[in-house]
Amino acid sequence: MINQLVPHTSGSIYVRGEDVTELDPVELRRSIGYVIQYIGLLPHLTIRENITFVLQLMKYRKKERWERAEELIQTVGLPLSYLDRYPRELSGGQQQRVGVARALAANPEILLMDEPFGAVDPITREQLQNELLHLQETINKTIIFVTHDMQEAFKVGNKIGIMRKGKFVSIGTALETIKNEDEFVRAFIGQGAILDALDAVPVSQVITRSVPKCCSGDHVSLENTNAFDGWDNVFVLDERGICKGYLNLKDLAPQGRITEEKASPLPSPCLPRSSVKSAIQNMLWSGRTWLPVVTEDEIFLGIVTFESCAALMRL
Repeated sequence: MINQLVPHTSGSIYVRGEDVTELDPVELRRSIGYVIQYIGLLPHLTIRENITFVLQLMKYRKKERWERAEELIQTVGLPLSYLDRYPRELSGGQQQRVGVARALAANPEILLMDEPFGAVDPITREQLQNELLHLQETINKTIIFVTHDMQEAFKVGNKIGIMRKGKFVSIGTALETIKNEDEFVRAFIGQGAILDALDAVPVSQVITRSVPKCCSGDHVSLENTNAFDGWDNVFVLDERGICKGYLNLKDLAPQGRITEEKASPLPSPCLPRSSVKSAIQNMLWSGRTWLPVVTEDEIFLGIVTFESCAALMRL
């Protein structure tokens, strides 16, 4: 209905502030990217021709179309050599990537995705979801994504709308959705929804930054450990801010010099963009109550704990 492939019978739909019924339907459809569940690639056309099909209809020059195809095939993570293949020569997941590339060809502001990953196996589906999130960081488009899988909705959606009998009964973030008290919403998302929702929340939201830190070479005495009250460990940083390990405060000598050699190695760290769900899983698998959080450059930011994750849920 948004792109008027099916006319709506009541109400109004506005795209870029204009009522869709007052727009030329052909121009409207060409201005909106569309990815469907069963892909719909034309079997008699090469991948290059499939990607640029809309551009051909819009009278783009061949050189521009070919350059756009080369740009997009790499954007969706496929090699240039695939451009001269036919759809039958690609796997289902690869064809779905081509479908996304075709939808992006005319650089639309809006992308409609109608259960786009429903026809692929679970492993490929997760890969495509991850690639979509990475792609969205690059293209920054408005994407309307239809799915019946709540885990998928929580993972890819900035805002999630749940519909009942043609009306929205809930619109909000993943955390707002699982806190919704509407009985239909709770039944629809299921009891396991909390962990699925945490898959959409980055660790950056639950970092405990005010942890005890010291530099290698510092002198620590029993008197100045009072500043570490409530903490079990102190984290040893080098001059660059990279954590070289941690020391249990109980193991400190009455007067002692902190060295990297005395520190226990850090467990595997999280990145700020990692999901809270993955951090909880890693803590459970490793039998730990906390994990360090570092930047891509390994700069120590703090730790994530079960307590900080639980605090997020109480907000």
